Amino acid sequence: MNVESMDDVADCLLSVAWNIFPLMGKPPASPGNRTEEIRTLLVDACHDAGMRAREWAAEHGAGTEDDRVPYLRLAEVGTDANLFLGMVSGTLLADQERVRRRWAEIEALVNEAGELAGRIRGRPRDRPPLPAG
Repeated sequence: MNVESMDDVADCLLSVAWNIFPLMGKPPASPGNRTEEIRTLLVDACHDAGMRAREWAAEHGAGTEDDRVPYLRLAEVGTDANLFLGMVSGTLLADQERVRRRWAEIEALVNEAGELAGRIRGRPRDRPPLPAG
């Protein structure tokens, strides 16, 4: 993908959020369902970062490559984590060691997503979560 502006970054992040779990009709995570919890976190983080990128572009313009890196890394992390979630939930013949390794990678990606979202300065603390449905 050719990303040349912060508006492109916003489009990328919002697309990742949409592809992970559509915002329209997104159910809340079920208690104890780690896959849903992770997808909800990723959707919220990517959506919020996409909106922050859009705001940033309106205020500062296209930005530099260095400005765009944390946003694009979050998009990449979200995509990768979602791919691994599909791999652990859609196995025909479960290999427990492979599933364990993938879950370890998923959790590492989730931690990185949280760190990146914090660097991007996403959702203000007093803002409610994105509405379901």
